[in-house]
Amino acid sequence: MKKCKLYIATSIDGFIARADGSLDWLDAVPNPDKLDYGYYAFYDTVDTLIMGRKTYEEVLGFGVDWPYPNCKTYIVSSKEVEIKTENTYLINDPLESKIKEWQNEEGKDIWVVGGGVLISSMLDLGLIDEMLLTITPVILGSGIPLFPNSPKETQFELVKTEAFDTGFVNLTYKRH
Repeated sequence: MKKCKLYIATSIDGFIARADGSLDWLDAVPNPDKLDYGYYAFYDTVDTLIMGRKTYEEVLGFGVDWPYPNCKTYIVSSKEVEIKTENTYLINDPLESKIKEWQNEEGKDIWVVGGGVLISSMLDLGLIDEMLLTITPVILGSGIPLFPNSPKETQFELVKTEAFDTGFVNLTYKRH
């Protein structure tokens, strides 16, 4: 069965983006060795992406080619979304039944890309099996929180830590 995994960067104080959605702070930390912090290894384990509308629009705003060409992408939104990328679909069906359906398909795992509201909703439904949080050595002070809307209490087990000379730390958790 495919796992549903959250992989996301967060500031020390728990924000995944500035209030305007900007991610400029991720590139502000010097990275002279051009480390990917495990991104490409993780990306090789997934073939399906789930993201919210605002995250989709933010990625489109980067001004680069679509960075997920090898994955089916599902945009979760109650509003209309102009789909501008191949192999991308809008869903507004009940998320729980869709994810359970995808988990039973053949293939690689499912990546929950963001944003915070989607993440909290999926936690409330018990749909996130693993979390890989990349903690960045930055305090933003405000912005879009990793877990808005106070998701329900959920127990996770820390299964791996990886620290980098740049100050970034990867924490991998599995749901109990």
